[in-house]
Amino acid sequence: MSLVWVGFLAFFFVSLAVGVRLLLLFRRTRQLPELLIGIGVLGIGPVGFGLSMAGALTLEGRPGLGALLLGTASLAASVGVVAKLTFNWRVYHPEAAPARAATVLGALVLAVCFAVKLRQGFGSGLHVDLVYYLRVFVQIGALLWGACEALRYHAMMRRRVRIGLADPVVANRFLLWGIGAGAAGVGSLVGTVAQLATGVSLQDGGWVTASSSLHGLVAAVALWLAFLPPRAFREYVKARAAA
Repeated sequence: MSLVWVGFLAFFFVSLAVGVRLLLLFRRTRQLPELLIGIGVLGIGPVGFGLSMAGALTLEGRPGLGALLLGTASLAASVGVVAKLTFNWRVYHPEAAPARAATVLGALVLAVCFAVKLRQGFGSGLHVDLVYYLRVFVQIGALLWGACEALRYHAMMRRRVRIGLADPVVANRFLLWGIGAGAAGVGSLVGTVAQLATGVSLQDGGWVTASSSLHGLVAAVALWLAFLPPRAFREYVKARAAA
């Protein structure tokens, strides 16, 4: 199990660093994309995921604190997903009515799910029910939608890079962002489908946990190279584009 935690911890710390950096960048630029990605990464990653794990571990010994952590995690993850949906809409399709409708619908579903769970109470822990699956599938949809849009945008920018009209590092960032969001979405999808089909949860260990950890590791590496790239990696991207 120690190796399995590598992926989870890598995703936690990289998401934390990237999210904080983007919010600090927003303070300087006042640009909406930095704000939305920062909130999305922090809400879904270190705050939502991290507090949910802490709440599940704390619930038995200190039920009050555990319920508070789980409730905060659920709220943070919902806010993060709404930010991710809004980013997909405002950045890629700002004038498209279907994108706006999908964002509003997703936000409404998450709000209803949180209200229902708040009424039930978070003291029951990570209870798997219809509300849980609705929230998870909205999150998966937001991640996979964002991944497809980023990869599509990368394909367009790659053509511009060839004729010198785009920065290869920026183009590569869209590729890495697509890979990172896609890995997180696919990992969540695999775990959720496994729960539906077999009743095996993430906390039960086994191949479901290993799969989630592996996808988390891929997402962490992609996010790190996209938003915190070493100078050697940036030079490599530029040299490859020039060649």
